[in-house]
Amino acid sequence: MKRPSPTAIGAFVLGALLLIAAAVAFFGGSALWAQRLQAVSFFDSSVAGLQIGAPVTFRGVRVGSVESMGVHVNPQTQSFIIRVGMDIVPGTVATFGSDLPDEGDDLIPTLVAKGMTAKLVMQSFVTGQLMVELDFRENGRVVEGGGGDGKPQIPTVPTDLEAITQQLERVKLDETIASFQKTLDAVTGVLSQPEFKQTIVELPALLVQLRQTLATVETEVTALSGSARGGIDKSMASMDQTMASLRSLSAALEKEVTATGAAARVTMGRADTALDGANALLDPRGRTAVQIQRAVDDLATTAARLRSLSERIDRDPSTLVRGR
Repeated sequence: MKRPSPTAIGAFVLGALLLIAAAVAFFGGSALWAQRLQAVSFFDSSVAGLQIGAPVTFRGVRVGSVESMGVHVNPQTQSFIIRVGMDIVPGTVATFGSDLPDEGDDLIPTLVAKGMTAKLVMQSFVTGQLMVELDFRENGRVVEGGGGDGKPQIPTVPTDLEAITQQLERVKLDETIASFQKTLDAVTGVLSQPEFKQTIVELPALLVQLRQTLATVETEVTALSGSARGGIDKSMASMDQTMASLRSLSAALEKEVTATGAAARVTMGRADTALDGANALLDPRGRTAVQIQRAVDDLATTAARLRSLSERIDRDPSTLVRGR
């Protein structure tokens, strides 16, 4: 049997390694050599289901992965908190129409200043695995002195289940149960009273009487409805007649008002003419006033002459014979 050649085996292995390297460089080379940014977040709830390598997404787009997890203890408060380190690939974030940087160490602090927070969400309901979801939310919590080792910290918000649990914890369950028990006791006391039992016994008879009363009321209402309808019809007929009379009276008044207005306009015109004549007559600078003044002056002169003649005749009657 011929033994295989070591040269051929080496060439085959070398070719396989070259193919694997080419496949890695082609399919995942960009991810392997892409620039990554480090960030940390602190969660005070359980992170069961979160594993190293879990996706870090932003509204469904994977922008990184979980790089590390650890428990940190606060010596002052003796409280425990979970530190989650993340690798963010800035190449998956592109900005347009704004001054946000596309890459560099200022990217994460700038987004955090805009309100970006981290939240644990369910990755799969079947396996119970978690992932970190980044989004812009309000009321993000920042851990002071958390030991981020110079890495930017992304604030965290409670999970949906944790938020519901916190709301339930704020409900005073003991007081609610006590109030409910008091209500049940009050209802039981009312039900156990003899008057209530008597009312229950008399309830069928009361229902029968109520049905009879309703039937009587319905009959009376029907009769009253017929009478009321007739009265309403008569009232409407009278109202129609009254409205017709009012319309006739309105038309007659309108005619009278029109005629009276025309006569008033003629009278006012004549009055205006008379007033104009009176104004012209009474005007001291008018022609009539000047003529009247001249006539008065002439009459005064004539009267003066007659008075002078009368005095001369009284002194010497012979003046009538001799003349002047």
